[in-house]
Parts: sequence; C-alpha cells; structure tokens
Amino acid sequence: MVSKLNFPTKQEAQLVRDEYFTKYHSTCKGLTAAEADGRLPPLPSGVTLPPGRTNIFDPHELDEYWATTLDYSLLGSPDPKCIELFKRISTTTTTTTTAEGEEEGGNKLLNIIAFSNGPRKYVLRVLQQIGLSSYFTPQTIFGVTDVLPHCKPDVGSFRHVFQACNVQPQECIMVEDSMKNIRQAKALGMRTILILGKGRRTNNTPAERVGEAANDSPDETDPAVDAAVEVAAEVADVLRLWGILP
Repeated sequence: MVSKLNFPTKQEAQLVRDEYFTKYHSTCKGLTAAEADGRLPPLPSGVTLPPGRTNIFDPHELDEYWATTLDYSLLGSPDPKCIELFKRISTTTTTTTTAEGEEEGGNKLLNIIAFSNGPRKYVLRVLQQIGLSSYFTPQTIFGVTDVLPHCKPDVGSFRHVFQACNVQPQECIMVEDSMKNIRQAKALGMRTILILGKGRRTNNTPAERVGEAANDSPDETDPAVDAAVEVAAEVADVLRLWGILP
C-alpha cells in the first residue's frame, strides 16, 4: 500500500487505512472512499495511470495481491464439525408425498451463500483453506469487489445479492460476527445468527459486551440477534431448534 499508493511512510498509510476501515469494515471500500475524499497521495511527477483507468486505487489489484501473497495457513486447518454442517445443509432436501403415498426428494432445503467484505479472490482462498470451497459455486460467492461501490452493511450490497440469487430477505438467514451487518440484515427482514467467538459467551460480562458493541464486536443481547453461537459449527443446533434441519 505504501509504494503502490505513493504514501510517504507506512505510518501515514496505516492511519488512512485504519480510519476508513473503522468506518466501512472493508479495506477495498475504505480505500475507494479515501480516494474519492482526496485522501490518497497524488501520483509521482511524470507517472500517469494506464490507458482507460481513472483511479489510483484498483480493488482488483489488491485482491490479486492478497490472493497470491497472504499466508492462509494462519487460518488453521479445516474444522471437521463445520464441514459436516455444510455437508448436511447441502444434501438435505425437501420431500413431497406422491398419490401412492411414497416420498420423493425435492429441492435443497437451504442454499449457502458466501457474502464478504473481502475481495472475491481473497474469499475464494479463505474458503479453500478452511475446506469449504466445494460447497459453493461462482454464482453463490460474493466479495466486496462484486458489490462495489457498496459493501456490507449498505442496503445496496444486500440488494445486489438478493437479486443475483433471486431470493427475498424473509427467505434468508444471516450468519455473521459483525453487529452492523446483523442489524442491517434484521432490518431488511432476515433471520440472524450471531457468531460470538469461542469462549465469548461465558467469559464476557454484560459491561464488557456493551463496550464492545460500540466498536462492532459481537453482542448477543442486541435485539437484532435471533440466535447466538460461539462457533460456526454450532449453527446446526440453531437450525434444528428452528425446525429447519432434522
């Protein structure tokens, strides 16, 4: 970021990045907005943009850099319980009864959509690392580079996904660890499941949760939260409680 965007120092680049990430919770959206606000340094003398390009910051360049440079092993190994959950969701179907009284398999009970404020290639690499990429198709993965100039929790970003997937908000369940996104999803009519983080339910006092909510950390006491779990694999318990999974 320092050399690509011509910042004088790493510290100055970090200040701009942090300011806009706090506001948008997306580096791609944040740097796009920073350039629109005139917060990025000008091009060096004698340097021009490639033909047909109007912006110094290109989200797709950042996406490519992250996809090919970051150490995804830091995410750890795939979680067998989480993979089992995705397998169950992907293979559970509705059933119909024929006139002869026989049951027939129908459509998949749930369709899984990945919707992230990270750029698309980065999201794909994350899904590969955690062993979940096989449960998605190109049409069911949405990175911030697919919805710019919007990002979560902008209504426009949600509407883009709803339209692309031909669904209504009331048909959807949002699984999230961001309170901003949980609140927007609930306001749009979605059911919500909040990911608290391992050990967070038992270790957090109410006072701590109130303080964290101000900076978007998970707060299970918020009225926008329909259900809360510590880790993603526990979503299966909520879906069974709601009568969605057998």
